[in-house]
Amino acid sequence: MQDLFIRYFNGELSPQERQELFRKLQQSPEDKKVFAEMQNVWALSSLSKPADKQLANRKLAQFKKAEKKRFFIHYIRPMFGYAATVVVAVAATWTILTQFDTPMNRDALAGYEEFATPAGQRAKVTLYDGTVVWLNASSTLRYPNRFANDVRKVELDGEAFFEVQRNEELPFVVSTEKMDIRVLGTKFNVFAYKGKPEFSTTLVEGSVKVSDKHDASKTMILNPSETAELRGDKLVKTKYSTSDLLLWRSGIYAFDDVPFIDMVKKLELYYDITINVHNEKLKQNKFTAKFRQRDGIESVLRTLQKAYPFSFIKDDDKNIITIK
Repeated sequence: MQDLFIRYFNGELSPQERQELFRKLQQSPEDKKVFAEMQNVWALSSLSKPADKQLANRKLAQFKKAEKKRFFIHYIRPMFGYAATVVVAVAATWTILTQFDTPMNRDALAGYEEFATPAGQRAKVTLYDGTVVWLNASSTLRYPNRFANDVRKVELDGEAFFEVQRNEELPFVVSTEKMDIRVLGTKFNVFAYKGKPEFSTTLVEGSVKVSDKHDASKTMILNPSETAELRGDKLVKTKYSTSDLLLWRSGIYAFDDVPFIDMVKKLELYYDITINVHNEKLKQNKFTAKFRQRDGIESVLRTLQKAYPFSFIKDDDKNIITIK
């Protein structure tokens, strides 16, 4: 079974061998549990160097000791040759199928994974179909470990950049609190934090269809270099002329002639902190700046102080910053 697991996650099994693997999983609850847990970790493989057989065997041995179906895993970037450190919290809740509708055409496992990034961090995950997703800070991606037969649907709370593996017969849908974004194969960015009024999606390559989840009449098709932005209850299309807004994937937060209050709204989300601004003139003052994500919110504010004088106090107990 170990060899089958390793070959499966390396994409080396034929359709017949996959069916044989799933039949064996049906017969062994212990192997089924190990397989599900292994999938949870394998979703993080894009953060590391390609796994070899010895490493996979070590992981498998560790999984057999695990008894929990819901757990957290911490990844440290230097272990995989990265210059910066990222800590990724991943939670997986699995539902194991007990029967096949048709044994030869249905997988033995159905479940969802949640891939979450903490404040001030970012991460990358590769989905089952080969789609690559970059998650910005304080974001969560929920996706099935096996896509349905008619659609590839994921749920996003936060900001993410998608490089969707093209499949003409299987559309890819990003579901957010307010909007759905439907594509076949493309590259685009989505900003959609739950509980916040802001929503936008920016297309880099291909085409996307943006639809209001609560009003089917509100739809918009985007072409490359276009952004769909929610303003009040209206979806507005604009052109973007700079790629700086996508620099967050490299750990850089970029703002181009943005009012301070709008900048603060994003910084609150990225660093999971409340920022109260008691300076009306400062709120509307516009800034053009770039910051390293890892430097933290206090470093960002100190840099902005050099361009426009203001003071701030941080209450660590309440996780609040007050700006005057």
